[in-house]
Amino acid sequence: MEALVHKDIHDFVATAGAFLDADPVNHSVHLTAVDAVLRGDRQPVTLISLHDNGTIVGAVTRMEGRPVHVAAMPPAAAPIVADVLRDGPDFTEITGPLDRVEALRTLWRDGGTEIYRLRLYRLGDLVTPDVPGEARLATPDDDDLITRWWIAFVSELDSLHGEEAERRAMDSRGMSAGHILWLVDGEPVSWAGSTTPVGGVSRVGPVYTPPEHRRHGYGAAVTAAVSRWAYEAGAEHVVLTADLANPTSNSVYQGIGFRPVSDWTEFRWD
Repeated sequence: MEALVHKDIHDFVATAGAFLDADPVNHSVHLTAVDAVLRGDRQPVTLISLHDNGTIVGAVTRMEGRPVHVAAMPPAAAPIVADVLRDGPDFTEITGPLDRVEALRTLWRDGGTEIYRLRLYRLGDLVTPDVPGEARLATPDDDDLITRWWIAFVSELDSLHGEEAERRAMDSRGMSAGHILWLVDGEPVSWAGSTTPVGGVSRVGPVYTPPEHRRHGYGAAVTAAVSRWAYEAGAEHVVLTADLANPTSNSVYQGIGFRPVSDWTEFRWD
């Protein structure tokens, strides 16, 4: 197996684009990251294509401020990828499907902490929950509210606070996405975002309901609403990831039609 390092995003796309496009559900994070680079919204740090006897068999990407992403890396390629990464900038996070992260992280360095274990879901037949209220597409006037809720979401999910939570939230805030608010008597009580379709896939998230509005089904309702938005925006597949440490959210998503695809993880070294 051979690893090629690409310095130019267009060269990487010419080499690995069709391979990534062939499995857009599992490669959605790669595809949206590459799309962000092509639009000038992100800068690539690492772009690797993997080849076996002249045939492309995988890819690894890392964008500035983001973890090394290995969804498209076959586990058997981990040793050669580790060798290539040692010659590049240091990193402290790896994310992707469980088997691929495990294959690479054990070669990278000892220790580390699993930040979260996630399950990737793909939407089958959408089930619209019967919940009081109505959905509304967010407008620029909602930007401050969405930003506050995004920071709160990151603080809760990643146990981060203050400037670090704000940095994480704002790093994702600029991605191309649609945002839906769920309103009850005109008051926003829940919010969900979804990436604009890339490779035919939209990725739902974040989904956030403030604590005072939970246990009323608003999260399910707004997730269903943003999923409909994604289909209307041209998505063929709608996916999301849910924290396996939160059985409630996993049950909610399955209840509106999301079906498991694979388990993912993120590891971090301090």
